[in-house]
Amino acid sequence: RVSVDGDTAAANEALLTDLQRGVTSIELEGSNLGADRLAAVLDGVLLDLAPVALRTTDDGVDAARALLELVAEADIAPASYVADLGCDPIGALARGGALAHPIDEAMVRVAGLAAEVAQTHPLVRVVRADGTIFAEAGASPALELATIVAAGVAYLRSLTNAGLDADTALDSMLLTVSVGTDQFGDICKLRALRVLWGRVAEVLGVGEQPATVQAVTNTAVLTVRDPWVNMLRTTIGCFAGAVGGADVITVTPFDAQLGDPDQLGRRVARNTQLALMEESHMHRVTDPGGGSWYVEHLTDELADRAWAEFQGIERAGGMIAALRTGEVQGRIAAQWDDLRSQVATRTRPITGVSEFANLDEALPERPGHRPAVLHDAGVEVTPLPVRRLAEEYERLRDRAAAATAEPQVFLANLGPVATHTARASWARNFFEAGGIRAIGNDGYDDDDTLAAAFADSGCPLAVLCSSDAVYEQRAATAAAQLRRAGAARIYLAGHPGDRRE
Repeated sequence: RVSVDGDTAAANEALLTDLQRGVTSIELEGSNLGADRLAAVLDGVLLDLAPVALRTTDDGVDAARALLELVAEADIAPASYVADLGCDPIGALARGGALAHPIDEAMVRVAGLAAEVAQTHPLVRVVRADGTIFAEAGASPALELATIVAAGVAYLRSLTNAGLDADTALDSMLLTVSVGTDQFGDICKLRALRVLWGRVAEVLGVGEQPATVQAVTNTAVLTVRDPWVNMLRTTIGCFAGAVGGADVITVTPFDAQLGDPDQLGRRVARNTQLALMEESHMHRVTDPGGGSWYVEHLTDELADRAWAEFQGIERAGGMIAALRTGEVQGRIAAQWDDLRSQVATRTRPITGVSEFANLDEALPERPGHRPAVLHDAGVEVTPLPVRRLAEEYERLRDRAAAATAEPQVFLANLGPVATHTARASWARNFFEAGGIRAIGNDGYDDDDTLAAAFADSGCPLAVLCSSDAVYEQRAATAAAQLRRAGAARIYLAGHPGDRRE
């Protein structure tokens, strides 16, 4: 995937490098996908060999026509040309809040384009139903699947109203789903999507017609802090996409949240796919999870929940109506609050951020970070935010880093290492997740030595760390000594039970 909103020469160089080193198709994203810019970005690309996909911040019709004009100028036979034009006005409306054309008009424009393309370019898919927009706002897997199906059904209605038959309308669709760090959950999500879409085709009276599915690694799980761990996160997502049966997989570079990915970021993203394909032969097995009771059960369970969510959207009048009333946004907000609570209490840990934070890390620098495109005025619906699980912890880290003096806490370890190490490690993770450095030690056998060490440390805070048995004997007296030594606040790692007061 390459953004075309920045330096076109750099974008062209990046995608040519990707194509020369193993990538088999490219996706161009941006708000400015006019003919001249597309021509510059695609200079040197063999359009008949490298399928192009588009992702825009509007209905996508103008960009799609610009790409087809380039194809015509390249004298490529229309009947053999393969591409995904990526027209998704519903997704663009949900992300930005408004379009250049009102949504009803945009739907007619897309349907008209699809009717034209079906006559001239039978292998070109025109419409994208994109669940990643909803997943990045906090939607659960079931709701993400429901939004894909609901948007897809809205497009199918529009396409058939424009004169396309059901088979052709289904052929015009690309379904895009996010994959993150829940390996089995994401495998089942892709399998459930095919079940759901098969049900839609069945209702339309169409025989078995497999959906074309794109899996994209979810940016919501990526971090700015300790970005190297993102390589593991995207590898899990890529693996899940392959095992789940995605036709196209897009791996986000590990440094994408820092700005424009550099050559290392793009190379690792590219080679993640190539290694799984060429060395692990992930593409040679059809439905590796098929027959596994766990995978089959989880797939069916997820499909049932997603279908119920989809029916709720349909009862609200369909996808566009549900966006207008805020039904979808409200459901996503509630699910995000639940997810945010899990992250905030560290029941859903984030390695390198809420667990094992590295306060001495030097972040790689990347230029040109672009915020999401949001419309400030004239919105037609409430736009969905772009959220990341780690962002609130990272704000705490930024605040701590900007402080005049580094915030610190003294680990008041009681007794030998074997006694206090578990809770001392927990406390270190807890405080350093917020940028508060934990000053450690090997433990203290008496309270006077503990208080003297605390006073020498210069820390304003202290946290008692030891076993329940030691707390029973020493917690109260140690706390009193620390208070006399100047501790502004004293914590205790664990639950003191009857001695809480």
